[in-house]
Formats: sequence, structure tokens, C-alpha cells
Amino acid sequence: METGSKGSAGVKARRYRITVRGEVSQTFVEPLGQVLVESTGDESVLSCEVVDQAKLQAVLSWLYQRGVEIVSVIPDNGGSNHPLDSRGP
Repeated sequence: METGSKGSAGVKARRYRITVRGEVSQTFVEPLGQVLVESTGDESVLSCEVVDQAKLQAVLSWLYQRGVEIVSVIPDNGGSNHPLDSRGP
């Protein structure tokens, strides 16, 4: 379930921050492709890029099927220092 910077027809991927309940490890989300995990113990934030709503739904379904409680899903329009940002600093 790899995500890239561009999908079919050159559509630019959009970054999302998915907050989930509990601690999620980087190893656990490896099947999702390039996902960065930030965990605070009570919650974990997964940052990933998806090319369209179907890919986003697939990521959310994958988490749900594994019993992960999804707290929120928001577009991440953060700064260029984000590790998944290909534009660099």
C-alpha cells in the first residue's frame, strides 16, 4: 500500500495526520508504506501522503480492521521541515 508524491495522471499527494488512541509502532504501520509515527503513549499520530480519497479510505480501513481506534484525520498543511516533505527545508 505504498504512497508516493504523485499518483496516476500526475496528481499530487496530500499529507494527512491521523491521530489514533494508544501507542503504535513504526513496525506496525510498515505495510502502509511511507508513514511517520509520533507517539506520546496515550495517542499516536501517523503522518502519511495519499494520492486520493480511495487511498485514504484504504489506510483508515486497514487501521480499523486491526482494532486501532481512530481519533481524528486532518490534512497536514504544516511547514517544510516535516520529514515526509520532499521540498526540503
